[in-house]
Amino acid sequence: MKESGKGPLIHIENMSKSYQMGEVTVHALNGITLDVDPDEVTVILGPSGCGKTTLLNQIGGIDSPTNGKIQVEGREIQHLNQRELTVYRQESIGFVFQFFNLIPNLTARENVEFVLEYVMNLPAKEVHLRAGDLLQKVGLKGREDHYPFQLSGGEQQRVSIARALSKDPRILLADEPTGELDYTTGKMILGLLSSIANRGRGVLIVTHNKEIAKIAHHVVHLRDGKVLKEERNRNPMNIKDLEW
Repeated sequence: MKESGKGPLIHIENMSKSYQMGEVTVHALNGITLDVDPDEVTVILGPSGCGKTTLLNQIGGIDSPTNGKIQVEGREIQHLNQRELTVYRQESIGFVFQFFNLIPNLTARENVEFVLEYVMNLPAKEVHLRAGDLLQKVGLKGREDHYPFQLSGGEQQRVSIARALSKDPRILLADEPTGELDYTTGKMILGLLSSIANRGRGVLIVTHNKEIAKIAHHVVHLRDGKVLKEERNRNPMNIKDLEW
């Protein structure tokens, strides 16, 4: 739970996002008001097409809202210009994309090293060691020098997770992070994401899997672009007891 006296890590107020498709206006998000606290796992739960990924994209600065406010650590990001948004994404946000977004001509290790070297500006020796350590943590020891096309979908997802964790971001946004993983690996990854939250970070997991919501401190049910209900859980389920 959040520390006493501290405000939310993320505050969203009456936020909407609409797209124009020909003559039709699509309301992907409609009047979202939501707080995300540090030291917590927040699960955004809902069916396909309900606006889950769109919500992550707004928080991550990939897209901008049509109306409303998104405040991250007291800063309203909807007013940032493109250069400021780039810095915000580099310094504060870690993304785990549903479709991996790996660089195809780089190995698993090089995909992680790219972030450490060009975003974090770490020395070459530290880059190499840290990338190897992160890939080992996600269960890819021995697969570091394989290219994405040589890896299974689940392995590519784990590279994506290692890459996201490499920046030690204040906010980790995970879009269906266990979608390509087997049961055992999925539990390992969820445990890793939970441990990130325990270090003062905010972890947001988008999923349609109701079982995953059992490990969350905060569950947000999304339907048709609106918050249907929210639930708070002071005693999330232990990862080892989770089944799906």
